[in-house]
Order: sequence, then structure tokens, then C-alpha cells
Amino acid sequence: LAIAAIAASTHAQPYPSKPIKIIVPFPAGGDLDPIARGLGDHFQATWGQPYIVENKPGANAMIGTEFVAKSPPDGYTLLICSPGAMTINPNLYPKIPYTVGKDITPVSLVATAPMVLVVSKKMPAKTYAEFVSYIKANPGKVSFASAGRGNVTHLVAELFMREAGLSTVHVPYKGAQAVIADLLGGHIELYFNPLPSARSYVKQNTDKVTALAVTTRTRSPLLPDVPTLDELGIKGFDVYSWYGLCAPGGTPKEIVNKLSAEVARALAGSDLPERLRGFGTNPQASTPEQFAEDIRKETAQWGKIIKDNDIKAE
Repeated sequence: LAIAAIAASTHAQPYPSKPIKIIVPFPAGGDLDPIARGLGDHFQATWGQPYIVENKPGANAMIGTEFVAKSPPDGYTLLICSPGAMTINPNLYPKIPYTVGKDITPVSLVATAPMVLVVSKKMPAKTYAEFVSYIKANPGKVSFASAGRGNVTHLVAELFMREAGLSTVHVPYKGAQAVIADLLGGHIELYFNPLPSARSYVKQNTDKVTALAVTTRTRSPLLPDVPTLDELGIKGFDVYSWYGLCAPGGTPKEIVNKLSAEVARALAGSDLPERLRGFGTNPQASTPEQFAEDIRKETAQWGKIIKDNDIKAE
């Protein structure tokens, strides 16, 4: 009876009552790490429980995502999720080891980030209008880079080319760092780069690259002089990378709601939003239902781009 009473008491402890593990499905030092640590710091300050950030990279974020999908659905193993794992992989691969919405539960959006259209100074175009004119005068000769076939940097570029009526050649790389090195070296002509990784080299290498546009409908305060594609004539163009919090499928609704509410409280404060804006992202919370609907819509959008352009996984 005593053992049963102890077990019942332990089971009744409010969440969280032990450390929380936050999985980042990419190598350490990437765009998702500051999101994980920012949330972890807030959770620890609020709930008094330590947290661990664990990087589990590989297979286009599928290794880390599968790890979370197969973890106990108790709220103690969480995932920093992003488009690759949630909206692109389900369209890109014939089979993936998890089902979004079933094995992985959306908790809340945390931040969004515009993509930046960056062009090499070796391209004879100083303005967006000159850039478009040059590509139209040289159809199929200008190359754009991506961080991998089917990567969000690839799909945004394909969407832009379709909307702008431009013909270019895709050059996939294995990772963003190699793209940036070749872009600065003048070996590649253009790249759609998420602002968190573009912000520093764009400002530090004005002799080598030019930021011509951002892909969101509003300008970024970190690049206030760079217009939006909507301003430049591609009306309604509003595409961004994003970062969110997810949990294993089957996590109790009360835990999902508690986590979501705490993310919203964190983003309504001053410390975490300031950190995220400095990193180049726009803090933005959502309910689990809103986040799930956003994922559904984006999955359909990228699915059409992948199908229309016959994009296959590498």
C-alpha cells in the first residue's frame, strides 16, 4: 500500500517535474540552436527544471524528428521543428519514418524569418529591375544555388522563378556554408538565404554581394533598405522560413496546451523576443491548432512546387 501510494503521488506530480530534453535535428551551431536555448532558458526560469539541448542531425532532419516521434509522449522530449522536417520531407520522399500530426504534434510557432535574395557582384545587375532584365536576356544561363535539392532555399527560388517568369539553372550544394563560400567567391550568381545566416555576410561583404529583396510582405528591421518582392511587383509574395516547437504524437492535450501557453508568454515578454530579433527572426506564437493549420497549408504549397518541377530527393 505504501509503494502504491508513492507511485500515485509521483504520477500526480504536475508537469514538469524533471528535466526537459529539446532535440535539434541539425548539427550544433545552426539556426535552430538559439531557438532551443531561448525556450529552454525561459522554461527553466519559469518551472525551475533544467533543460538539455541535444543535436541529432542527419537525413534532412529525419533522424532527430524520428527520435522525438518514438519518444514517450510525456512532454519531456520536445523538438525544434522547421519546414524541412514538417512540410517538405513528406512531399519529397516516398516514405519517411513519421507522420506529421500523428507521430509529431505541433505545439506552437516560435519565430519566422524572411529569405533574402542575394546576388553576386559579378552579376551585372545593381538593382532588382536590372537583375530581372539580365536573366530574361539570358534564359537558362544564370544559375541559382540551394543548400540541397528540395531544401527550402531551393523551393523558394523555384516559386520565385515561376512567379517572376524567369528561366534559370539550379545548382544544389550539400549545405549552406559551401553555397555562401562560392557566392562570396563569385562562383554562383544568386541564392535565397534565410536572414539569420545571411545578415552578417551580406553586411560585411558589400563589395562581393548585394541583397536585392526579402521574401516576406514586410521589410526586415535588420535590412531596412532592402525592399520586399511584393513592393517590387510580385504582388502577394509572402514566404518565410520558420521555427516551431513540436512534441511526440499522443502527448496529453493539457501538456501541449501548457507548453503552447508558455511559449506565448515567453514571446510576450522582453528577453526572448529581443534575443530572437537580434538573431534575425520575428517572434510569433500560435495555438497548436493554428500551427497545425499553417503546416497543412505550407505542405500543400511545397507539394505543388515539388510535383510541378519534378524535384527528387538526393
